[in-house]
Amino acid sequence: MNNENNILIAKKYAEALIDFGKAEKMSYVSISVDLANIQSILSKSEDLYEALTNPLISIEDKLNIIEKAFEKDVDVLIRNFLKVLTEKDRFNLIYDIIKIYNSLLDEINGIARIDVISAVELNDIEQADIQAKLAEKLKKQVVIKYKTDKSIIAGLVFKMGDDIIDMSIARKLEDYKMALTK
Repeated sequence: MNNENNILIAKKYAEALIDFGKAEKMSYVSISVDLANIQSILSKSEDLYEALTNPLISIEDKLNIIEKAFEKDVDVLIRNFLKVLTEKDRFNLIYDIIKIYNSLLDEINGIARIDVISAVELNDIEQADIQAKLAEKLKKQVVIKYKTDKSIIAGLVFKMGDDIIDMSIARKLEDYKMALTK
């Protein structure tokens, strides 16, 4: 199965988690906390993820593993969700499901997450100015992660999801180079 199909399937499962929140079976925050706990537990134990995705391990054993591994840190509703993933042989999508759930929740809450890359570290005033302008332009609450990359020479690069706005000198130089070689 290709990655595009996996993403579509993961989105359906993430939407099911959103539906839990809409139906008030659990709050969005509780779901987010449980998903973060799952991600943390799995990242600490590669063997756990391998066991839950291993076709040679029986479904019954996997369900027992889920119960034992997550019973203290994850609500029963989300543990049952993990069991459904396991029974449907979809546990391998858990990281995509978590990522998509968080994106869907950001949409619901009107949050835009943006990476801002600059050649030099930006001071607090510059960061506040960028934050205000992006919030005004996008009409959303903006969460920015600032990074530095000297290779861009000067200017800024904005990344939001798959969208990139490259206003760096390095990009402009590359554009000039391409224009000159035509």
